[in-house]
Amino acid sequence: MNYEEFKLLYEISEIDYENVRKLGVRIAPAINDFIDRLYAYMREALGYEFDVHFPDEASLARAQSLSRRAWLEFLEAKWDDAYVKSRVRIGEVHAQLQIQPRHYLATMNKSLELWSHFAHTMAPDQSDLSKLIESMWRVGQMEGALVVDVYSQRTGEIISQQSRALTDMSTPITAIWDGILMLPVVGIVDSRRAQDIMQRMLEQIAEKRAIVFILDISGVAVVDTAVANHLIRMTKAARLMGSYTIVSGLSPSVAQTIVELGIEVGDMKTTGNLQDALKIAFDRAGVEQKIGAK
Repeated sequence: MNYEEFKLLYEISEIDYENVRKLGVRIAPAINDFIDRLYAYMREALGYEFDVHFPDEASLARAQSLSRRAWLEFLEAKWDDAYVKSRVRIGEVHAQLQIQPRHYLATMNKSLELWSHFAHTMAPDQSDLSKLIESMWRVGQMEGALVVDVYSQRTGEIISQQSRALTDMSTPITAIWDGILMLPVVGIVDSRRAQDIMQRMLEQIAEKRAIVFILDISGVAVVDTAVANHLIRMTKAARLMGSYTIVSGLSPSVAQTIVELGIEVGDMKTTGNLQDALKIAFDRAGVEQKIGAK
């Protein structure tokens, strides 16, 4: 997290922090009133979302306590490493709870409005009050941007992890024997999925040191030119990794389609069913010899 970049973007200086601290001394005593008004606003503005995030009094009280502490820290305006880390943590929590950035930013804006109200009420004789409030808003907006930036990064990481999990589920590679891997492909194979399959396939070949890799396409809905080309690329890539690839499950209709489309399968080894593919795989891996030796 490059905190200095945020300071430059929002033109924050040490004077702004001094102004926030100076204002904080006057308005911090209103923290309880501030929290009550803020959460009353959130309850009305968020509606159903409010009840989702705060389903009972205990969770609501805990959230209010954390908010109270966070805003008192804000008014102290130390903005040291510990403070920045605490704001990063807020962004991470918002991402985990899937609190929408628009809700957080609207709440931040309302918070600054409330503090401005308390400033005018509790420090009306402050000669430089407008400058103090201006600094408070600028620092508050910078904090909001920092939290949302962290939220965006963490949400991206969560989506990436979920995507990876879905890819693993859709490419269930199984080790059926030492050195022999098999992947049953089901459904539609488009360019994106073909790339995912190839990446997972090559990773597993390298990790398991596979001698033979069986791609069973008996569950593939449609085999056209694009699908056939994807399969050819997969077999070539596997060969470069030192693994012999067998494409099994070619039905008569699929074989006829490939011929009619004029697709050149090259050196790609194909079989009509998985049983034949297994026989070839065991033979190449020397499984029968190993069993006989035992």
